[in-house]
Amino acid sequence: MKHKISRILCTALCCAPLLASAQTSEKSTSPKRLYKEGQTLFQQKAYAAAISPLQAYVRQMNADGKPLPDTGERQEAEYMLVCAAYELRAPQSIDLLRAFMDEYPDTPHANRIYALIASAYFFEGNHDDALAMFNSTRLDLLGSEERDDMTYRLATCYLKTGNVKEAAIWFETLRSTSRKYAADCAYYISYIRYTQGRYDEALGGFLPLQDNAKYKDLVPYYIAEIYLLKKQYDKAEIVAQNALSAHPDGLSYTHAAELNRILGTAEYHFGKYHEAVKSFEQHIKHNAESSTHRRDALYMLGMSYYQCGVYSQVPSVLGKVTTENDALSQNAYLHMGLAYLQLADKPKARMAFEQAAASNADMKIKEQAAYNYALCIHETSYSAFGESVTVFEKFLNEFPNSPYAEKVSNYLVEVYMNTRSYDAALKSIGRISHPSKAILEAKQKILFHLGTQSFANTQFEQAIGHFNQSVALGQYNLQTKADALYWLGESYYRLNRMREAARNFNEYLSLTRQRDTEIFALAYYNLGYIAFHQKDYAAAENRFRNFVRLEKGENPTALADAYNRIGDCNLHARRFEEAKQCYAKAENLNTPAGDYAVYQLALVYGMQKNHTEKVNMLNRLAAKYSNSPYAINALYEKGRSYVQSNNSGQAIATFRELLAKYPESPVSRKAAAEIGLLYYQNDDYDRAIEAYKHVVTQYPGSEEARLAMRDLKSIYVDANRVDEFAALAAQMPGEIRFEPSEQDSLTYIAAEKTYMKGEPAPAKDSFTRYLQSFPEGAFSLNAHYYLCVIGKEQKDDEAVLEHAGKLLEYPDNPYSEEALLMHGEILFNRQQYDQALPDYKKLQAKATTAERRQLGAIGVLRCGALMHDDAEVINAATDMLAEAKLSPELRNEALYYRAKAYLNQKADKKAMDDLQLLAKDTRTLYGAEAKYLVALQWYNAGNYASAEKEILNFIDQSTPHAYWLARSFILLSDVYAAMDKKLDARQYLLSLQQNYQADDDIQGMINERLEKLK
Repeated sequence: MKHKISRILCTALCCAPLLASAQTSEKSTSPKRLYKEGQTLFQQKAYAAAISPLQAYVRQMNADGKPLPDTGERQEAEYMLVCAAYELRAPQSIDLLRAFMDEYPDTPHANRIYALIASAYFFEGNHDDALAMFNSTRLDLLGSEERDDMTYRLATCYLKTGNVKEAAIWFETLRSTSRKYAADCAYYISYIRYTQGRYDEALGGFLPLQDNAKYKDLVPYYIAEIYLLKKQYDKAEIVAQNALSAHPDGLSYTHAAELNRILGTAEYHFGKYHEAVKSFEQHIKHNAESSTHRRDALYMLGMSYYQCGVYSQVPSVLGKVTTENDALSQNAYLHMGLAYLQLADKPKARMAFEQAAASNADMKIKEQAAYNYALCIHETSYSAFGESVTVFEKFLNEFPNSPYAEKVSNYLVEVYMNTRSYDAALKSIGRISHPSKAILEAKQKILFHLGTQSFANTQFEQAIGHFNQSVALGQYNLQTKADALYWLGESYYRLNRMREAARNFNEYLSLTRQRDTEIFALAYYNLGYIAFHQKDYAAAENRFRNFVRLEKGENPTALADAYNRIGDCNLHARRFEEAKQCYAKAENLNTPAGDYAVYQLALVYGMQKNHTEKVNMLNRLAAKYSNSPYAINALYEKGRSYVQSNNSGQAIATFRELLAKYPESPVSRKAAAEIGLLYYQNDDYDRAIEAYKHVVTQYPGSEEARLAMRDLKSIYVDANRVDEFAALAAQMPGEIRFEPSEQDSLTYIAAEKTYMKGEPAPAKDSFTRYLQSFPEGAFSLNAHYYLCVIGKEQKDDEAVLEHAGKLLEYPDNPYSEEALLMHGEILFNRQQYDQALPDYKKLQAKATTAERRQLGAIGVLRCGALMHDDAEVINAATDMLAEAKLSPELRNEALYYRAKAYLNQKADKKAMDDLQLLAKDTRTLYGAEAKYLVALQWYNAGNYASAEKEILNFIDQSTPHAYWLARSFILLSDVYAAMDKKLDARQYLLSLQQNYQADDDIQGMINERLEKLK
């Protein structure tokens, strides 16, 4: 380590510009002279000039090339070199000073060297290390001038490191001993007193410095700020104005921003709001690079805008104040709400008041905000999460003695009458000990609306409960009672409880005074159907005619259907001409029911023996309604018309066309049998045998196959070919016997009689014994069918699967449709969707009635949805939606699943069409989710304006399905964030956070987004 200082000095200083002035030749100048020259220059404080001779002196070598031995002069020379480096702020001055101490630990200059190291740290801004070194030094041993310099730096280090108490002590000490630092000490002592809140002492120190050249630009800020803190606004205003006037451009003035804030604050307190706005705007302008501004300044600027009537600026400014949960935020929210009211934006006003009312910082502000919040909710009919009721009730509980209490009580009754938050309103009324007549009338209406809400969600039993309760309160509003009776009838009708439905519809008709409405007409329509299903055709016709008379064309589908039913009633009474007139009216309405009308017209012509016109009508059906569910029957009837016209050739050709187009249809079995019968009747036995063989082999187990075997037997007997028939019978599929033995018949009939007497358990045993005795008996399919039915009644799924499976081995038997339905239903309930799907598909293809065809389509739709088979879902839903008579519930289900499948397939346009249809009724679960998905589609497409509009409309409509409304609130905050409306985004999230109570993923979504909006 010896002579380390020399090496560092050579490295650090030999190339420095400081050496340029010294060109001394070391060899021509004696060490003594070099030392003396350097010492003289050093003492004259010519540090840059002293370095060169001192370095030359240090590097002087003995004749043998070795470094000069250590001497006192050498140590002094190196001391002067490191001091010169310090004085000249050389970058390595600290290293040089420390190296000197390492080389000369016993130097008498140690105290000063430590002080210089501390001072070097100070100049670098390293106040912690500087402070540590100063505390290792005795400053009192330094020269007076240097002592004062070091003391000033020590005090400043204490100040910079936050130890203001120690800093004040040193500044006080220095002020008492040094004239040089008197002003500096006065400034810093005053500053420290300012930070300590000792404003009078600070002011006393700052005031004399106003004319000081060094501090005249600094102290006005503190003086003005102290006057402001002492609420001496007049003095603060004068000082700030004078200081700002001295710097007219303001931009170069360090304290311009803060002085404008002080000036604005003073002006605000004097009520000079226009002047305050200008000052605060200047404050923000000069502070433009800051990401945050003082909340009190923003608050006063926002309030000044409000007082000046510049309401459009209030929310954006005051919104930045609401980052803390305190009185300032509460008052800011209140005035944001008041400003929004002036801007006629009540939804945003409502949310601002809501936040102000949620705070307990100032109870008077809370009361005022809560009242305004309640009024906004009432005036906008807003009740996303039941607020329309809870806010008024909460106000009365929190502020029972408020001057607004009476008004709020009156509003609460109005809310009960008009709210859409039915559950919340019902609970609220339940908490009232002695409800008034008006409140009980409101309760009656609420129960009615709850019933319609449950009805819309296919919760018919729940709907019946609500409607019955509403009816029980009927004396308060007779029309509400009548409406409840109508929908009570609708609920019973959907549950197939026709007796109760008919009673309620009749009660509605006798009670209602609104006889010019669609519902009044529909009551007769429903009663018509009840009578029709009960085969009371006279009553049915009368009620359908009442509907037709009352219907104003608002529901052409129901009108056409009513005409068809009136036609059916006339047809049943064999009033053919009246029937034809009704069917013609139905078709002329051009609704989906037109195909049925044409088909029935054809049948009527057939009954009138007008086979030519019948064929014409059937051809018209095929041409105009090519996808009609009656197309198969129409072909068959066309063939029958040719049969009845004795045109066997055309009949056979038509039946063969039916077989070719629809081979799986039960009607095709009949057509095949007809072909065989026609050949048989024409004595064309060979072709008859061929046709009958087709029936027996293709449709084993069917009634047509049994009749075909009977006719075959007759043909073979007539032709004396009995042996051939015996051989043929032995070859028939499944070896089913077509002719029962006496024991076979008696055993089956006994079992059937037991079942018919309502004794399923012994009947089950009897049918089982029959199958054990006659496993391939003539009545084996019948026995399997009854065992299926008994198994379903007893909830014995295994039995149903076993016997339905046996029936399905002969897919064309009379029970195949019911077997498919029961078999598929059990597999579906067991979540074996891939196995249930084929059953439902077969049912859809084979069904002979529209109702069963619809059941098959529903099964296919639900299996496809649960298997995530989009193609299957789309096809099944499209088939269902083409049905002329599809209940609203099934229509919604089909639209929903098809829309989701389209979304999966990226067919967004098609999905949107279905979703928008569903979203029209947000009372249903499908509708609520669809409304959200429509908005989400707009959002994903970047169409934020449409997304916003959709969600605001959803909020206005409300829904009983709170989750999807909450998701829409979340989405709306995303929309506003994307539109850079962060204040609005935050407001909706906070509102949702306070009002949504369910324990699900919503709160997590809220917190995640609030964090991003900070």
